[in-house]
Amino acid sequence: KMSKSKGNVIDPLDVINDGYGADTLRTYEMFIGPYDQDAAWDTNSIGGVYRFLNRCWTLCFESELTNDNKIIRNKTIKRVTEDLHRRSFNTAVAALMEYVNELYKSGASKEDVITLAKLLGPFAPHLSAEMLEHLNSDDVWPTWDEKALVEDEVEIVVQVNGKLRAKIKVSTEDAKTQAIVEGLALQNENVKKFVSGA
Repeated sequence: KMSKSKGNVIDPLDVINDGYGADTLRTYEMFIGPYDQDAAWDTNSIGGVYRFLNRCWTLCFESELTNDNKIIRNKTIKRVTEDLHRRSFNTAVAALMEYVNELYKSGASKEDVITLAKLLGPFAPHLSAEMLEHLNSDDVWPTWDEKALVEDEVEIVVQVNGKLRAKIKVSTEDAKTQAIVEGLALQNENVKKFVSGA
């Protein structure tokens, strides 16, 4: 990533001594771009990785664990695992960032946070170990449940004359039948306004 020819050689100890720590440095190096390509070091953007890891800490140590996110958890396990096998570390870290954002929005279960801690292991091993100890969990890599990747509901966009008029939630089973979808769309008040008499 860094090279003398690009003039972007950074002493890792300087970054660690600036208060970011080894986990932040390691995660940032994985996130900065594809591992086999040169990337410009940006001291300012390391702060974003530091904030991400702080959010992980907060989820584990300071949040009330309530809502279970089975679908997003399984999707994240699959995505991070596959990205690691492809050595696509930057996209694996991005998937973890999206996962944390989702957990902040919807709430998290203990299982969600244990999964986060395990998936953080290759990037932020010290934080991962502390989280797993706090959660009284092993560090066995999680596996995804293929059945849990299927959404129970889908959102369908309803257009009339090429303009968005509604978004409706339909079970994945009902979404397979055009007549059911059309019937549900025609029950929507905004759709009714634009199709009455047509």
